[in-house]
Amino acid sequence: MLSLILRRSFAFAALFGLLGSPAFAGGAAGLDPANLDRSVAPGTDFYRYAVGGWLARNAIPADRTSWGAFDEVQKRNERRLIDILRSPSVTDAPVGSERRKIGDLYAACTDEPGVESAGLSALRPTLAGIAALSSRSGLVDVLASAQFTGNDAGFGFGPESDPKDARRVIASISQGGLSLPTPDYYSSSTGRSKAIRAAFVRRMRSDFRLLGQSDAAAATSAANVFGLEARMARISKSPDQLRDPIANFHPMSLAALDAASPHFAWPRFFAKVGVDARALGRIDVNQPAFVRGFDALVQTVPLETWRDYVRWHVLKSQTVALPKAYRDAAFAFNRVYSGQPVQTPRERTCSSLVDGTLGFALGNAYVARYFPPSARMRARAEIASIKTSLKDDIEHVAWMGPKTRAAALAKLAKLSTAKVGYPDRPRSYATLAISRADLLGDVLAGARFDTRRAVAKIGKPVDRSEWGLTPQTVNAYYDPSMNEIVIPAGILEAPFFDANASDAVNFGGIGAVIGHELTHGFDDEGSQFDGNGNLNAIVTPADAVKFHARVACIVKQADSYTVASLGLHLNGKLDAGEATADVGGTTLAYRALRSSIGGSATSTNADTLTPDQAFFLSWAQVWREKDRPQAERAQVLGDPHPVSAYRVNATLSNEPAFYTAFGVKVGDAMYRSPAQRCAVW
Repeated sequence: MLSLILRRSFAFAALFGLLGSPAFAGGAAGLDPANLDRSVAPGTDFYRYAVGGWLARNAIPADRTSWGAFDEVQKRNERRLIDILRSPSVTDAPVGSERRKIGDLYAACTDEPGVESAGLSALRPTLAGIAALSSRSGLVDVLASAQFTGNDAGFGFGPESDPKDARRVIASISQGGLSLPTPDYYSSSTGRSKAIRAAFVRRMRSDFRLLGQSDAAAATSAANVFGLEARMARISKSPDQLRDPIANFHPMSLAALDAASPHFAWPRFFAKVGVDARALGRIDVNQPAFVRGFDALVQTVPLETWRDYVRWHVLKSQTVALPKAYRDAAFAFNRVYSGQPVQTPRERTCSSLVDGTLGFALGNAYVARYFPPSARMRARAEIASIKTSLKDDIEHVAWMGPKTRAAALAKLAKLSTAKVGYPDRPRSYATLAISRADLLGDVLAGARFDTRRAVAKIGKPVDRSEWGLTPQTVNAYYDPSMNEIVIPAGILEAPFFDANASDAVNFGGIGAVIGHELTHGFDDEGSQFDGNGNLNAIVTPADAVKFHARVACIVKQADSYTVASLGLHLNGKLDAGEATADVGGTTLAYRALRSSIGGSATSTNADTLTPDQAFFLSWAQVWREKDRPQAERAQVLGDPHPVSAYRVNATLSNEPAFYTAFGVKVGDAMYRSPAQRCAVW
């Protein structure tokens, strides 16, 4: 499913010379010497040293908010997907086949005159139902209908593996219903937050005017929505508070939920979205305080405000399929929020829509063209090697006592690494009808298809073959409830994975990503789940104290890091999980590399990179990235992944082998004394 200048010393002269050589030899195939900045010593700022050349010669494309290795791979994959969607094998496929469906949806999306002509026709019945809301009891029906259009108006709702019995699926109710990314956007006094709020209100006013309201009425409706969302934000947890799985697990019966929130008829809601009350069993009410606060809003907020709120959320969730005036209003907001100066080309927007609606059907075509069986085999072998490295680490890591060690080894033995590349049993879209002539109707049909599919899981056994990412996605993830890692084909591309590169380069790229995901199973969140995926901590209280003391070191590192261009510190509590996984991932991948190639970590040939040097350069070059200030600010404030420069410099400053590989010494900006280095694995 991520800053310093010293004069280069003589000790680095040979290394700088060899990196300037055309061969870039010594196990460095897959690394581009042009990415380096030879004016910066590795011990001063390894991120700048490793990717400064790339940063100097690359600009962020006008239609993007960032540009980096992930974006380069994403762009390559987007081009491939567009080629597939335009190919005769798709456009001329038999009517009703999944290949024809992906082609028809793409054609409907790129037919902009058709989108303009259709207008909001397919959405009129939903809007009419909202306009007819005349009682508080009817709000249940309106919000249930909105959930079917693909948004979380009011609150979040969906299926989840029962945290206490991961074999079964239960219903989950959570905080939600906000248009802005995190609750603090509604109240922060910074000038930047105020500008985003003003742009948000302007977008809503524009949409309400497009619906036919006068300027004054549109202003009132926008103010109503913002005021309600601001009240919802005040009863919502912050992103770092949502990281605690125990604090966000509160099982209730339907009767208990109904009693806790008596002004919203929950039995009626579940019936309206298609959940049989007999299948409900217990419901995980993730944030009870939010549900109680939501109940008060149901009771006290005027119906006119609720009508405006639901109408806005329905429009917002269908923007891609609405006429250009709506899309332009959305982009005007996004330009303020993310800094993106030019709208995303329609062909790319449409390929993303197909990916989100018929992603596994599109993935079948992608895998057939671009993912050979050999890549899957090599990736699986690398995963097995890193899993072995983790096993060895668990057997010896100092902070684990005997009981924790035994539980961790038992969990590792059950951890599944089989999901590589693509699902062996692809998802079926046989019941989803797609029309080449009705994009908005298609988008609504896709949302209803997904909602019905999700709702149908509740009360049933967990389908352990299911994937949470499509094969073409440039990402990876660990799922604690399934105790598995998932590595799609989309990320098994250079620079993360290169069939022609050395083990050193691949272990520094996809290997460290794999290690990162594996350690999530044993971090502050993952360790709360046992090998079966149940919320049952594998760490004893005494060992948890020792573990958190080590994580506190990483939190302190992150808190002290300033994004100079923004004047903002990272949020160590928010970033702790991902930053810890970066440290663990590189540690495990490096050990797996050494086990794989054996021999000395150093080279006697001054004209070659050592495997260790190639490994650490590969890790750094994976995280090359340029961000627009607005997008970087959003990441710092609400994304649990640290900024890229930190992911390189802070992570490697904790790795003893990095110091040896690049001669980092006392006095260098990258240097941390052994007592200052953070080590979890």
